Amino acid sequence: MKSKNLVSLSVSAVFFVLSITGLLIYFGQGGYVVDHTHAWFGVLFFIAAVFHIVNNWSSIVGYSKSRRTGSIQKELIIPVVIVAIFAAGIGFDVPVFKKLGNAGKDLVRGSRPRGGPLSQAAVDSIASAVETAYATAYTKGDTGALAAVMPVKTALLTEAGTILNGSDIQKNLLARTAPETLKTKVDRAEALDDHTILVYGTSTNSTATSPSVYSHVLKEQDKKWKIIAAQRAFPSVQ
Repeated sequence: MKSKNLVSLSVSAVFFVLSITGLLIYFGQGGYVVDHTHAWFGVLFFIAAVFHIVNNWSSIVGYSKSRRTGSIQKELIIPVVIVAIFAAGIGFDVPVFKKLGNAGKDLVRGSRPRGGPLSQAAVDSIASAVETAYATAYTKGDTGALAAVMPVKTALLTEAGTILNGSDIQKNLLARTAPETLKTKVDRAEALDDHTILVYGTSTNSTATSPSVYSHVLKEQDKKWKIIAAQRAFPSVQ
């Protein structure tokens, strides 16, 4: 088995997968599997590239310098300049590079409001629907409906400073002996990206003497919006 052949074929195979996942991410089709595949194959490509450079070092030096005069070849200068321009353009967020970087997502996603990927009306509608579903499920003691909007792994920081999760909330519902009525009011909601919304609101519980302010992080998972993180606190007294 020839090591040069093995390394060259490995670079080609890894580069093929890296290119496919890179295009998927560029056109806004990324996800857990695609993103992690791209990341891991990026590491594999780096390792394979190192072996490729080591195996072909003499040839690379020959491409870079003139054997007759020892001067730098223009074949080296051109790619270095291109890499430097793109690195600087992306790093300093030059408008043309920002536009080019979003072109793939815009092409697939179509035109959206300049204020963000979701209109404010859509954000408010989603936030209201999720909060209503959460309050209704909690009031009815419907653990199934509650799990659909607040998964068992959802982290919740309570007014007392304790950390609960979605499964703890479900257990509390099953263990309660008196009915509770929970009401939520969305004070403000904003989109962080295509699939994440931050909600600020006020909630009242029939068993509590004072209302609470809360923040919920909503995430679109499997085309359904769910509460993936929550925090509650007593409002400060002015």
